[in-house]
Amino acid sequence: SLVGAEMCIRDSSLIVMAVLARLLHPDDFGVIAVATVIINFFNIFTNIGFSSAIIQNKELTSRDINNIYMFTIWLGILLSILFFLSAWSIASYYNDERLISICQLLSISLFFSAIAIVPNTLFYKNKKFKFIAYRTFLIQLIIGIFSIIAALSGVGLYTLIIQPILSSILIFCVSLKKYPQKIQWVIGCLLYTSDAADEL
Repeated sequence: SLVGAEMCIRDSSLIVMAVLARLLHPDDFGVIAVATVIINFFNIFTNIGFSSAIIQNKELTSRDINNIYMFTIWLGILLSILFFLSAWSIASYYNDERLISICQLLSISLFFSAIAIVPNTLFYKNKKFKFIAYRTFLIQLIIGIFSIIAALSGVGLYTLIIQPILSSILIFCVSLKKYPQKIQWVIGCLLYTSDAADEL
């Protein structure tokens, strides 16, 4: 059931974190907490009302949705580059060089989180709540096992960024598989779509 799936998600997450807390140094969690706060700030700009617009506006056409999708791609590229480049400043401010590589790697998560907004929101628009719950549980289970193996293998601090990076990538892949979108490249006044290639 949906409630059972949600309980499994919560319990599995707690178990994984409890295991990682035993395997990793407390300082590792502090470094990741700093990076998480900053990337969450950037994440605010990845979804500036897109989800609400897609869910609430019943008159949106597939073309409108696809245009929003393309906008999130460009927005994701911009924000992930900004976050990547800010890594040195963040590390300098907190006097911790480990934040450079952590923030740069987390820029991958920021990008995929942005471009997953549209296809992922379509699950909510179509009320696929049970699928969302099962998908979340399966992804957390896979990533949790992978994270524990990584910690046992001595990956250390970087174990804690496996979850946000892989989670964002997997959610994007699953969502796009269910609700595929077209790639459109705008160059000046010329609009090129992936469909156009088939017509040439």
